[in-house]
Amino acid sequence: MRFYYLLPFISALIPTITSSPIEARTCPSTGIIQDGGFETTSPSPSGPWEVVGSIPASSGGLTSPGSTNAGGKYAFTATVYPGPYNPTSGITLRQTMKTCAGKNYSIIADIRFSESQNNLCSISLQYPYKNTIGSVTTGSATPGTTPGVWSRTAGTFQAVSSADVLSFVFRCQQSAHNLMSVDNVKVAPFSGNAY
Repeated sequence: MRFYYLLPFISALIPTITSSPIEARTCPSTGIIQDGGFETTSPSPSGPWEVVGSIPASSGGLTSPGSTNAGGKYAFTATVYPGPYNPTSGITLRQTMKTCAGKNYSIIADIRFSESQNNLCSISLQYPYKNTIGSVTTGSATPGTTPGVWSRTAGTFQAVSSADVLSFVFRCQQSAHNLMSVDNVKVAPFSGNAY
């Protein structure tokens, strides 16, 4: 049995493929992070930066002045104090970035601790890493970190989506307390190996 008579019908059902080029998504080289200098908005659920996960008596907000490393008027400062029944305290500051999956990025930020606290406090820069989270952690008594003086932290990552999350986790343990600050957060395309 032959079905030649069905060919015109089947051909009409197959969509025509055109030779017009497919638009490639452009990856931004600027604006990947918003208000990295904390100059335009206070952290809030409706702003680019959001404060989450406060344990137990910790808080955060804008303080002045900002970083001495070409900073502006403001910086974000986490006030980290333990509660009466919890020796560990902390707070997380995060932002959803405008990234492109598979592209490499670098992160640079200025950080400051008010006290060394025997290295019991830390700032962790967290970013996506494949199916998990990568991080760079700086302790309050890490060599090169002086209480009250701005220093720098950095990392690289390969984006896993168009909306990867960048977080700063401010944490103290064993009932330590600290004022920990971040400013001048910059995220840019990176041409090197990011993982």
